[in-house]
Amino acid sequence: MKKAQGSLEYSAMVALALVIILITVFWFGEGVVPKAIKSTEQNQLLAYQNNVETKVQYLKTSGNWESLKTQTISCSNGQCEFNGETKDIDDSTFTYSDTLENAYNKCIYENDLDSCKAIVYVLGE
Repeated sequence: MKKAQGSLEYSAMVALALVIILITVFWFGEGVVPKAIKSTEQNQLLAYQNNVETKVQYLKTSGNWESLKTQTISCSNGQCEFNGETKDIDDSTFTYSDTLENAYNKCIYENDLDSCKAIVYVLGE
């Protein structure tokens, strides 16, 4: 056996062992990629929650919260309706229906991304 052939076989065995280790780690969902995906989703949710909190605080300080919190947010077919206004949205598959107050509570306290999105869609970016 030549030296080059032996080192090539050794490299192949090391590579195979690394692949098996990586597959095992990702099989159990504790790998870097699943954590990175979850982290990205959490960052997106936090950004929406921050945006929603700002908008709701503005409504409360301007005195409009009490009259709007019982209004229904209704989203489907690329549009959201709220308080007699219809707004076009980017996501044609997004559907949602609930009151503003319930959507706010679900967004902030239950970490429901769809509720956060619905509020941002109807109250604006």
